Formats: sequence, structure tokens, C-alpha cells
Amino acid sequence: MARPPRIQFPNAFYHVIVRGNQRQAIFLGDSDRIAYLDLLKRYKQKCGFILDAYVLMSNHVHLLIETPDAPISKIMQMLSFTYTQYFNRKYGKVGHLFQGRYKSYLCDKDEYLLALLRYIHLNPVRAMLAAAPDEYRWSGHSDYINRGSGLIDVDRALRLFSENKSQARQLYNRFVNEAINSGKNDSFYKATEQQILGDEKFIEKVEKETDRAVKPRRKPSAGALFNALEKETGVGRDEIISRGRSAKAVFARGLLVSLWRECGLKMTDLQPILNRDLSTLSKSSKVAKNIDGQKAIKKLMSSLYSLFVLFLFSFCSLFVLFLFSFCSLFVLFLFSFCSLFTMTQFWGHYTQIIDMRTRLSISFT
Repeated sequence: MARPPRIQFPNAFYHVIVRGNQRQAIFLGDSDRIAYLDLLKRYKQKCGFILDAYVLMSNHVHLLIETPDAPISKIMQMLSFTYTQYFNRKYGKVGHLFQGRYKSYLCDKDEYLLALLRYIHLNPVRAMLAAAPDEYRWSGHSDYINRGSGLIDVDRALRLFSENKSQARQLYNRFVNEAINSGKNDSFYKATEQQILGDEKFIEKVEKETDRAVKPRRKPSAGALFNALEKETGVGRDEIISRGRSAKAVFARGLLVSLWRECGLKMTDLQPILNRDLSTLSKSSKVAKNIDGQKAIKKLMSSLYSLFVLFLFSFCSLFVLFLFSFCSLFVLFLFSFCSLFTMTQFWGHYTQIIDMRTRLSISFT
């Protein structure tokens, strides 16, 4: 059975759960957790998402994210890919670190924000890693009760308790601690189609937002990307794939990696084409992150999808022409068939009349 597509639109609010592949540990030490939080901070600044809560467990991560601009799939792809590269390089491993598809629940922020904050920040207590949430270092709970690291956007949730920030922190802490002995509550995760956490009104709102949201663009082929790059840079496919280190070849190669990622294609599919490991591909993309590279990427993206729209228009025109021709031929065939049938019927009646006249003539004679 096919998995449902991600529901994505501006200002969507998600509870994201990322697990290690086959539930393996994704953090082998505090330095790994620090590295993950550094990446989370980097991509938060780059993508402009709002982070309301997080907790880093040994083999999984919980994130509570609102996405004003960048889609959740892009954020998680960048975060997971970069951390995997760090982890594999540090420990001499290869392959996937995270489970194939992360879970993302689209949530009604007004209804579930506080419940989700408590649920996420109590994870270490339920796992018996700490007696209380403030004893666990690797969560956003400390940002709510102290000044914290600044990674969490605490103001929105704290205002729900009080406009006085000091009082709001105390009330939040009391709210979380009240549930320490209440056990795990997953009742609000009876989500519609395993994706939407909210009532009927919220589901209607989501449907309207997704109708307004930009539909996902079709992913171009590798050949289309190479052709576009050759037109833009003058560097052909063979030179890009080669081990050449000329400035133009390195720049074109970096553009290809950035463009590949921008189009939502898998880096693991580019790896055998360029015959380079994922770490090298990641480094290659950095050369295209300057001003010239960003301008080239925008121009290439515009060119690629303009060509696709032109192709789609041409295809639709040809299809309509084919359909019109087919209908015309069908009508002509139907008309011919009916005419032939009518003539056959007429000829039959005519021969009957002639036969009757012949018989009458014989009988009178």
C-alpha cells in the first residue's frame, strides 16, 4: 500500500519523530548531541523555522516545528543528511543512520501546543533517564524554566500561562511536573490518516491550505540537469563527471550537486553518476554557495521548470489534437456506418417491393 504524501503548506505545525535505522543509537556521546544541536541551530537560521520543543534520546529525536516558509521535508532532509555524514565520518561507518521515513504529525497548534510540549519534555522521565525533566540536559525544557540556549522559541507558549515571563516560567514548570506520575498519554495520537492531529474544523482548514499551497513540481531527469548546466556554464557532462580540477569544472560540479538537492532528488542516486562518496558531494556543493552560485542556481531552476511547463503545454496540446482527431474519425465512422445501415435497409425494402410487384404481375397474368 502506497504511503500518503507529506502534507505541507506555509505555517504548518508538526511533531516530528526521527528514529535510528533498526532502532540503533544515533548519539554515542555528548559531543554527538552537541553536533546535532549545532546543525539544528544552523538550519533553523537558514530555513527560518520556529522550534517550540525538542528532546534527544539515545536512538530517536522529537522535534516540535512550525514552518513559515521552507517545507518540512526539505528541513529534515538537510538535517538528517548532514548529521549522517558527520556520524559516519567520525565513527568510520557507511550507509543509513536514520530509519527510512521519519514520522510527522500535522497538529492543531492552538489545541495541542501545550500538551505536546509536556509530552516531548517528559520523554526522558518516562524512559527513566531522569527523575524530573529539569534533570535532563538534552531537551528544550531548560529554555522554558531558565534563559536557556536560545534555540527554542519560548515566548509563544509562555504567554499562554502569563504575560509576566517569570510567573509564566513557574506555571509552565508546574504544568509539566503535574504529569510526571500520570504515565504515558498517547490518546491524542489517534490522528486522521496517521497524519493530522486535530478536529473536523482543523481538517477543513488543512484542506483549504493545501488547496492554496503550491503543488509539488515534477522532478527533472539527470539528463535535463546536465543539459541545463552545459548551456549555463559551457561545461559538458563528461567534464563534470571526470576528475578534472579546473575552476569551471569544479564550479559546474558544485552547481550540479546543489541543483540536484534543490530539485528534491536523492543524493544516493547522484553518487554512482559522479562516482564520488556522499561526503565529497557535500563538499562540492559548497563552491556554489557564493553569490555567483546562488544566481546560477536560480537561473537554472527557472530554466528547468520553464522548459517543463513548455513541454507540458505542448504535450497537452498534442493530446487535445489527438483527442479531437479521434472523435472526428469516430463521428465519421459512425455516420458512415449509419448511412450504410440505412442504405442496406432501404435496399432491402426496395427489393421486397420489386419482388411483390413481380408476383402481382404474374398473378394478374
